[in-house]
Amino acid sequence: MFYAKYPLAVSLAALAFTQHALAADTPAAPECAQYEKLLTRAEVAFKNVSICSRIKPDLWGLRKELAEHGIGITATSYNGYTYDVLGNNAKKQVYNGQNPSYNTSVNLYLTYDLTRIGFANDAQLTLAGTWADATYTPANMRVKTVSVFAINQSFFNHRVELVYGYISGVRLFYGMALGGNASTAALGPSSVVPFQVGMSATEPTPTVNVIVRDESLRFYNSTALTRSVSPQGIQKDIDLNPSGLRLKVPEARALLINEVGYKQATSATTNAMWLRAGAMYNTSHYTEFLSGEKSDNNYGGYLAGTVQISKPFNDARGWYLDSKLDYSPDSVNAINKAFQVSAFNIGPFASRPADMAAVGLTKSYYSEDLRKATTRYGLEAAPYTLAVTTSYAARLFPGVYLISGLTYTKNPVFTPLHSDALLLQETLNFLF
Repeated sequence: MFYAKYPLAVSLAALAFTQHALAADTPAAPECAQYEKLLTRAEVAFKNVSICSRIKPDLWGLRKELAEHGIGITATSYNGYTYDVLGNNAKKQVYNGQNPSYNTSVNLYLTYDLTRIGFANDAQLTLAGTWADATYTPANMRVKTVSVFAINQSFFNHRVELVYGYISGVRLFYGMALGGNASTAALGPSSVVPFQVGMSATEPTPTVNVIVRDESLRFYNSTALTRSVSPQGIQKDIDLNPSGLRLKVPEARALLINEVGYKQATSATTNAMWLRAGAMYNTSHYTEFLSGEKSDNNYGGYLAGTVQISKPFNDARGWYLDSKLDYSPDSVNAINKAFQVSAFNIGPFASRPADMAAVGLTKSYYSEDLRKATTRYGLEAAPYTLAVTTSYAARLFPGVYLISGLTYTKNPVFTPLHSDALLLQETLNFLF
């Protein structure tokens, strides 16, 4: 999956979390089920859609041939369109969808069973590459990069898990908006507070992640030492590190992330639940908005919870609530506070167990210091951006999804003040 396309957050979540619902209407298929163990395990914050629920599970025989050598392969293509139906077109576009905006990405994942060459336990290498393009790049970056080059390995019956190599922080922590972080439809990934603090979103960063679990494997503590993205922002980080494999980036220093949580899968007697709290400490120096001086550091924190509240079919289908609360200092972070509340339904109709409906609200607050600095130039600045979104992800065929969304956004631009936007979003996704 490609998580840089945060305007498609709803669709990505649908594809990641409907796998259990997909199983509900997918006949048992041992031939394709045997390839599940070769799906990537590096992206611990996300679920994979099962092989049996993709287009051509055998990939015309290629998947079987590669599996015999310990190699797994998956591919995805995401193709999106966004447009403000209120007709706020402008010669100089200032937010995603103001003019008709298109984006596309192609992603290829390869995994290798490292136990075949002497690694201990269940060690697995993941190598992934991404190509992405868009007509409005501030919200949808152009990328042609290695997206994952990392090893996942567990010890003591999965009570200790390691992920090390090049991987972005969003693939390991936080859990991107399951009901849709709506504000990102207009502002792009930079509007997410953890990314403001330096967590990597698009480009991978050199990382060592250690996850420790209790005997039940439900309570966990996840700690990562990684490199911050450039203090000048995500796009600057891409410009400085186009391959995704650069060890150092100018001005980007060490970032420590710690998350504690509780994760429980759905079963006949339990509802799915994921509760987490995270803290980030960035040793990079950021430019303070008011003084213009360099800060000593940057930091942030978040609380998040995803809970299944109904289970009409005694499986993963039903209603879920997802909420997040983020904070960082306003001296150096353009968006320093945000909260999100959303609800989504996996399998909203008995006849459509693989579909997903969602509605969500996000409010992100602009830094008070940044607003003060802006008024010095005689400009008005918005105090916040608020977005309400509704979406429906429909499985057209196994591995093919059409996701339709509508997002109302108040203050789609920081400055100058701009009229509200109503963004129509359509995405067509293919999973092989």
